[in-house]
Amino acid sequence: MKRSIKNGFTLIEALLGLLISSIVCVLCVLFLQTAAYIIRFEPLHQEQMAILQLRQILACSRDIQVDAAKLTMIYRHDEIRIEQDKNRLVKRDGYEILMEGVDQIHFEEENKDIFIYWTKQGHHYKIQIY
Repeated sequence: MKRSIKNGFTLIEALLGLLISSIVCVLCVLFLQTAAYIIRFEPLHQEQMAILQLRQILACSRDIQVDAAKLTMIYRHDEIRIEQDKNRLVKRDGYEILMEGVDQIHFEEENKDIFIYWTKQGHHYKIQIY
């Protein structure tokens, strides 16, 4: 009786290997596209957190006075100011930094709504905070 020697792969094994390598290639391409998107994306996480903090502070405050350069209010029985210091937006009843790297910040009141305008790296932003 002759023994058959198996050299190579069967057709099913070759097709299965091709399928797995195709799936890995597709996943690599998707990963690279996502990585390229993340690199180009400029998130405004710090600004979003600052806006949320400002909204919380203003919601719990009274006697809010809007000046172009600052907000003054009574917050938890203390007078605080929100203003620009160098390239930062700070809360002054101490020195809490809300936003960094801003070129210019000013506040406006329109029909009892309060808006913050800021410029960062040549982009202009306007958000309602109260």
